[in-house]
Amino acid sequence: MVKLIDIHKRYQSVDVLDGIDMEFEEGMITAILGPSGCGKTTLLSITAGLIEPTRGEVLGMESKKTGFIFQEPRLLPWKTAVQNLEFVLPDNIEKTVKKQICCDILKQVGLSGFEKHYPSQLSGGMSQRLAMARAFIVDSDILFMDEPFQFLDLKRRGQMIELLISLWLKRKPAVVIVTHDVHEALLLSDKIYILSDKPAKVIKEIRNPMPFGSRSVKNAEFYKLEQEIINDYLLR
Repeated sequence: MVKLIDIHKRYQSVDVLDGIDMEFEEGMITAILGPSGCGKTTLLSITAGLIEPTRGEVLGMESKKTGFIFQEPRLLPWKTAVQNLEFVLPDNIEKTVKKQICCDILKQVGLSGFEKHYPSQLSGGMSQRLAMARAFIVDSDILFMDEPFQFLDLKRRGQMIELLISLWLKRKPAVVIVTHDVHEALLLSDKIYILSDKPAKVIKEIRNPMPFGSRSVKNAEFYKLEQEIINDYLLR
C-alpha cells in the first residue's frame, strides 16, 4: 500500500494542495477526480516521486517499479512501434523473445501489422494504444495515468477504457488515474477520491459498489452514484 500523509504543495505564493491524505492499495484502480486545474497532476507527480511536496510524506513507494501513461502518448518519434516497446524491456531478454513479447502485446491492443510504423504514421487513438501497450509490457507495481483519454472522442474513449481493463486484469497492478470525467472514474476505478478546487482538499472518498462486469452507464446504480457525485460534490 502507498500512503500520502498531509501532502501540501505551494508554488511561490499559490497554495495548490492543502493536506491531502490518500491510500493506493495493491490490485486496485484508484481514481482522483476533480475539476480541471485543481492540482491532480501535481499530486500524481508527488506520489511518483517526480517532484517534492512542500510538506507531508509519501510512504510505500520505496523500490516500487512504476509505469506512466500521459495525456499525450510521448512515444519516441524516431523509433517504430515495436522499437518503442523493445526500448522499455530489460536488456537481458533475448532478442527474439523480446520481439515476440512486443508482437503479442501489439496484437492485444489491435496494432498487429503496424509493427514497423513510426508514431507519425499512426492516428491519435493508435498512438495512445501503443502508449498503453508500452506501459503494460513492463511488470510495474504501480501505474500512474494522467488523464490519458482526454483528447479522444467518446467512442474511442470507451474503447480505450475497455482495453485498459482487459490489460489490467491480466496482472492487476495498482493503478492511480487522475481525471475530471465522472463516467471514466466510475467505469474504471474501485475507489474514488474527489478533490475540491484549488487549493485542493479531499472532500469525499467513495468505494465503488459495482464490480467489473456490472459497470455500465445503463446500470441504475451507476446513474445514481454519478448523480450523487455531480450534484453533491462537483457542483458544490
